[in-house]
Amino acid sequence: MSAEAAAPSGPVQSIGRALGLLEHLADAGQPLGLSELAALCRIPVSTTHRMLGGLCQAGYLYKGSDRRYRLGPRLVALGGAAMLPIAPDVSTWLARLVEATGETANAATLCGDTVLFVAQVQSSQAMRSSTEVHRRTMAHCSAVGKALLSLLADDEVTALASRTGLARSTSHTVGSVSELVAAVRVVRRQGFALDDEEEEYGARCVAVPVPSAPFPLAVSVAGPSARVTRERVPALAAELHRVIS
Repeated sequence: MSAEAAAPSGPVQSIGRALGLLEHLADAGQPLGLSELAALCRIPVSTTHRMLGGLCQAGYLYKGSDRRYRLGPRLVALGGAAMLPIAPDVSTWLARLVEATGETANAATLCGDTVLFVAQVQSSQAMRSSTEVHRRTMAHCSAVGKALLSLLADDEVTALASRTGLARSTSHTVGSVSELVAAVRVVRRQGFALDDEEEEYGARCVAVPVPSAPFPLAVSVAGPSARVTRERVPALAAELHRVIS
């Protein structure tokens, strides 16, 4: 089958393009204009304009007086509906983790090939780990990412890594697909994932998957490596399991 024959077309292509517009706006973190979105999505300006109009009419986007587009209120309702089955549990888990460990607690899910942070409760300590809710990160270099990958089969982990690549954030980041698969197997065996200064120097994070969640979900505690020492990791992992059980 040729590449042209295999390429999505018709309604499937339109859905993909519409979702692409939403994704690019979310990733940008700021309003974008028509030409900017057309360039990012690599689709004609006329097609982009038509699709943006439909998304605005449905409430998924909002066009401001500056003629730039923003994510619309309909997405808030969809996001809330997606989190509804587990949102009360997540809020309780994170609050308890911060109280028990003194470190920042996060919840994240696998969104496509990347990790999306969906909730956070920050530590009250002056020196603390912090990330933006709705920020995305790569799965291979984060504890929550490796915890989420542990829910996949080895061939799925390999395929994901082949699509995204394995960019090194620090000298500790895994550098090959075989190394990543081996690390994920360790997570499955020991029941928790560790980011040992793999995403950022001076920071360490422990995460566990939540098998009972209705979608891929992991929770974590993170903090400065001076406080989140390697010796402390087993106790933090045990606390994570205790809280979500």
